[in-house]
Amino acid sequence: ALSMRLPRSTWPRPLALLSSRVVGQGGRSLSSLRPANRSRPFRRADASHTVAKLKAGLEKKPVIKQNGSQPLGLMELIFLGTSSAAPTTSRNQQAMAATVGGETWLFDCGEATQLQMVRAGIAPLSISRIFISHLHGDHVFGLPGVIAAAGSSSMSQVASTLEVRRWDKVPLQIVGPEGIGAWIRTVLGNSYVGLGRIRLQIHELRGLEAFNQPGHMPHVSGVRPLKAEIPGEIIYPSPDGAWHIPQPEGVGSAPSNPSRRLKVKAVEMDHTVPTVGYVLDEISRPGALHANRIHPILKAHDLPLKLLREFKTGTPIPLPTGEVLHPEDFMESSTSRRVAILSDSRDSSRALAHCADADILIHEATNACLQRDRETGRGPELVEMQTVEHGHSTPEMAAKFARAANARHLILTHFSPRYIGSGHGSSMALMEEIAALARVHFHGPVRTARDFLRIQLYPSGHLREVWPPPQPYQFLSWPSVEPYDRRTMLPRRPEAMDDERRDLEAPYE
Repeated sequence: ALSMRLPRSTWPRPLALLSSRVVGQGGRSLSSLRPANRSRPFRRADASHTVAKLKAGLEKKPVIKQNGSQPLGLMELIFLGTSSAAPTTSRNQQAMAATVGGETWLFDCGEATQLQMVRAGIAPLSISRIFISHLHGDHVFGLPGVIAAAGSSSMSQVASTLEVRRWDKVPLQIVGPEGIGAWIRTVLGNSYVGLGRIRLQIHELRGLEAFNQPGHMPHVSGVRPLKAEIPGEIIYPSPDGAWHIPQPEGVGSAPSNPSRRLKVKAVEMDHTVPTVGYVLDEISRPGALHANRIHPILKAHDLPLKLLREFKTGTPIPLPTGEVLHPEDFMESSTSRRVAILSDSRDSSRALAHCADADILIHEATNACLQRDRETGRGPELVEMQTVEHGHSTPEMAAKFARAANARHLILTHFSPRYIGSGHGSSMALMEEIAALARVHFHGPVRTARDFLRIQLYPSGHLREVWPPPQPYQFLSWPSVEPYDRRTMLPRRPEAMDDERRDLEAPYE
């Protein structure tokens, strides 16, 4: 501003160059190339018309539509981690993202979930709800990083836009068993995490039967709320045995968001610690209207066609003659989608009624009795017994539950670190052997997930899968340190590494 008051000859050289006339080819000014009917692209921020425009936008009242009035459209499930207990070179710890109505919901958040989100192209600010199944480390250790990344992004992106961000209105909702609130407050508070414009709302699930067992109550409780936290709810089970999760609410929230057409409920799982699974139920969509049948009737009685708007939602239309047109006589049956995400469990029977007729059932299958197990004398009974002792399921157990629930598609996940998920030859053969065990008891489609698998569920119920390319598998060789075996922690023989490398590079038939 001071330079503008001085003669141009005294200006600094860079400023003088910027203020000089830029001439293009042919001697014409570049500014003359702008179309004559186009207004100037930039205006001063302190111009009176800009201030008036901002004030008008802030004072304008939003149009409130009926709850969930917009269609939901495509649902996409992205597996960000499919390993149990520990990450491997080909699988991350448990995490799954669901994109619904322009938002992203996270189900569990294992270590390095933030890195997996970067690789999958998921922005931290798109996360609106996070559902935690239980407080084992492989399901929550990545949660603080994801929350901190969202807080940092809110400050860098909000300042550069005139639009009031959603984060100023609707909080980031986190749901989990009792103890999740104290854990988040302790980690974020003692780490001095700044959450920017993010507002947290933590809902805790209480009343789980597992809390009645010795040693299952949280060790830490009563931690004071964070500065960026707004009060959440303590949710108890309903008479149907499920915990119904409330929709995110806030000042100026948009109830017409398509994601509000999904109702989420938690169901208790039988694991070694208090654990829940989550079921996503879509509000029924009206079936197709037979317009060629009802339009002539309305025209014959001089009734406006706008009555069909309420007619599609179930409101009958009375005729002047005394007759009544009922929606079920002129519309096809309503449809909806259901997705069940069942985490660590050795017995999922409590969730059976809530998972009935699920379009997609995602179930854990930590251990399996494979051919190499039978060769060493470990039969199916022994493998299942050891798996149940650790609170987990086998592919056969997951398949039996899917058959009892009459699910359409079964997707297995949460595999032991022993099972490579790189997508190469031996990995594909291994996963096919696990899927074959499940197909013995479940005759629908069975898939074994690996990191970055995308499942797209259309409103019609049609399912499309997008498999990631095989991962680059590298054998690390640190200076003066030999590669070791994860199970024995002993140095591995070079010839064993060569055999495994050739097996991985072999094409899968």
